[in-house]
Amino acid sequence: MNDLARYQRLTIHPGQISGNQAQLTPEQSHYLRRVLRLQTGDEFIAMDGQGHWWRAQLDAAQTAQLGEVLPIHRELPAPVALLMGIPKGDGMDAIIRQATELGVRQIFPLITERTQVHPHPTRRHRWRKIATEAAEQSWRQWLPEIFPAQPLATAWAEVGAVPKFVCDPSPGVPHLCRVLPAAPQPLAVCIGPEGGWSAGELAWLQANGGQRVSLGRRVLRTVTAPLAALALIGAKWEEHL
Repeated sequence: MNDLARYQRLTIHPGQISGNQAQLTPEQSHYLRRVLRLQTGDEFIAMDGQGHWWRAQLDAAQTAQLGEVLPIHRELPAPVALLMGIPKGDGMDAIIRQATELGVRQIFPLITERTQVHPHPTRRHRWRKIATEAAEQSWRQWLPEIFPAQPLATAWAEVGAVPKFVCDPSPGVPHLCRVLPAAPQPLAVCIGPEGGWSAGELAWLQANGGQRVSLGRRVLRTVTAPLAALALIGAKWEEHL
């Protein structure tokens, strides 16, 4: 499998695939032919963002042939959702990029009591593009699902009945590594925006089954906390690979 590192990876939506042929968009065709300078007959890796990789061959102007299915195993052992209070500026862009690299499966941008940024709905398109590029770079099999910005209670219900760990730097809160299930299982990590959760939100989160956890002795920035949490989860679940 080491020889695959020399091939460019490109995400192709499942709707573009019919049988063993993929219909490329004009943007994808331009990228392969003009930016990467691939010629007809050259190979690349096609990903559908839903667990599948193929060794693909550039065909006509806007088509590619899908060949060998590649047995890639790059995902975390269980899906992890990130419920993330939207930070100021472009912080969410960086969080989506790096959380994708670390294996997150779902991202719920949250509008909380202390959220200062209310992104326009079109921002979601940019976030999806960032996640796609990060998934290709980091050899992901699954493209993270980016949900619309929404209230905490809405995301809490939508993520479903999974263990939910609420990051809180208050003294006496147990470390994530002490309460994280040893056997991988679907779960969610919840992180507030700048200023953290309000007292009312923390009470609501605990009343609705949230488990408060610490990420260590230091108070992390909003854009750093999700990376620390996901890295800890990945390290615990993948240490014996």
